[in-house]
Amino acid sequence: MFEGKFYNGRTSKGMPAFITLEPNHIHIVWQTDAESGTEVWLLPDIHQLEFNDATTVLEYGKFPRQSIAVFEQGFRQALEQQYRGAKFLSSKYNSFLKTGVKGLVLGGLCLLTVAVVLFFWGVPALAEKAAAHFPEDYEHAMGESLYNRVLEGYTVDSAKTVALQAYLDALQVQSDFPIRVTVVENEVVNAFAMPGGFILVHDAILDKMEHHEELAGLLGHEIGHVQMRHSTKAMARSLSHYMLLSVLFGDASGISAVIIDNASSLYSLEYSRKAETDSDKAGLRLLAQNRLDPKGMVWLMERLNSDEPEFLKFVSTHPRTDDRITALNAHIKENKYKTAPNPALEAAWAELKGE
Repeated sequence: MFEGKFYNGRTSKGMPAFITLEPNHIHIVWQTDAESGTEVWLLPDIHQLEFNDATTVLEYGKFPRQSIAVFEQGFRQALEQQYRGAKFLSSKYNSFLKTGVKGLVLGGLCLLTVAVVLFFWGVPALAEKAAAHFPEDYEHAMGESLYNRVLEGYTVDSAKTVALQAYLDALQVQSDFPIRVTVVENEVVNAFAMPGGFILVHDAILDKMEHHEELAGLLGHEIGHVQMRHSTKAMARSLSHYMLLSVLFGDASGISAVIIDNASSLYSLEYSRKAETDSDKAGLRLLAQNRLDPKGMVWLMERLNSDEPEFLKFVSTHPRTDDRITALNAHIKENKYKTAPNPALEAAWAELKGE
């Protein structure tokens, strides 16, 4: 017989108890100043909570579980002798050790696999989810710093920038961020969105356009990237391991610094097929909101679907243009679009093209 404390699971007060190890169960007699009682614990429903030479704590049943605490050193040995092989006596750690060297190696490989998966897939996925919840003012400030860093490598066409901003201002645009567009001199046909509402447009892509609806479609597409935070998420995923180090070293503000310091990664960002499809639809929505010909998106894609050298940068970082044209035509066919002239947009377009 052993002495210990009995806890009935309903109160935190321990009650003095005498514990007897019977062949098929543990018998407990407890007593307080006001009451007393007995308990019978069947072996299959017993669980160990703490099991060492100094203290043994066992639990019994389902919630709220009863428990006993015994502080006699001989109690553990008595349990092992009386109930040899009982399930509640087995330690998961000891069971693992019994698997031998092969078990240890297998366990180590499993842990290594989990670590690799978390590092290469888990961390980027978590970074992308975190980026989706950046406060808007934080993302805008980060985007502005990124925009200023990117512009250091370009020559801005001020006249075309003013004209393009005037065109944008004449559009009905729905966005959580103030949109700022800038035209830069570059012979590569390209345009890309940055976090927080900043859009950079190469003058080469403007020179190739023949209809202002193409421009509206392009702006709608890039604004879609901004609104859905595609560039923010893509950069966070790409730079996730650097961001993780910033967090681990307690420098949460370093997250934006990591992104800004790696501004060059903007040029090689590749969006998923879903992100491009969603942004194509955003371009169509902008055209519809302004009662412009939805074919503008198709004309834009057809113009970009080229093997000429100046188009290769755009083609290399975007999904297959043929597939997108097919999807756009199908979407236009399924929906009825009403169009109307827009003198303000046409005037801004003429100014932009120097007509």
